[in-house]
Amino acid sequence: MGARCHREPGARKRIQAYAALAPAAVLALAALVAGCSSESKLTHLDPSLRANDLRQGKVAVLGVVKFQEPDQVRPPLIDMLEKTFREERRDVTLIPADSMRTLLGAKRDQKLLLDYEYQGALDDHALEEIADSLRGIARYILVARVDRDRTRYSIRGISMTDTTSAAHVLYGMGVTERDARVTVQLYDLSRRALAVSARYKGSTEREHPMLAPMGRVCFMPRVPPEEQGYPETPELAMTLREPFQTFARTLPGAPQPAGGKR
Repeated sequence: MGARCHREPGARKRIQAYAALAPAAVLALAALVAGCSSESKLTHLDPSLRANDLRQGKVAVLGVVKFQEPDQVRPPLIDMLEKTFREERRDVTLIPADSMRTLLGAKRDQKLLLDYEYQGALDDHALEEIADSLRGIARYILVARVDRDRTRYSIRGISMTDTTSAAHVLYGMGVTERDARVTVQLYDLSRRALAVSARYKGSTEREHPMLAPMGRVCFMPRVPPEEQGYPETPELAMTLREPFQTFARTLPGAPQPAGGKR
């Protein structure tokens, strides 16, 4: 398969500032991380769920899994879920996944997460097991699954003339974008039932300047992207930050920002 080359018709506003810089200065700029964006869909919300129920009952984190991926990918994803939940819901006590693992036992915890990874839901038997272990400790269990994870590469470029040699050169912003789809669920252990379920798409990107002669910036499938000058792929945990924040804000009793609704 041949290389795919992109010719940019003109300068984009977001990188016009680079046109004023010398070529060497452009290429020396460090990689940039762009802001996240997400799309959300609330698929289930128990109308009887109340803020006081969450505050009094407490929430325990079972974990975050990624479909058909090894257990080793989970820790940073779990850390991000716990971190964002605590930031958004300081009013709700959160029992961390490490404590859950101790309460359930390592083998049972691993099996519950593996079953959730492939089923995408906690069945009645799983909820019964968890409820027995958490009796008097937490009423709600929080769990999430990454259903899709993909990386894309693109060029955002501007044309400039090298004033030292009058040679026409294309300076491009190499962009590595990662997007993921994640399902987040909250279960009510007292009722052995799903309380809240939502699906989100999160996206994060990194960019930095690239230079290609002959006025072309190409993507060559057979050559690793990092060897072509594309920035490293953003961490999956950062891609999930905004989806996890949105979920915490969706739950009853979430603080409203000053000046109105979110």
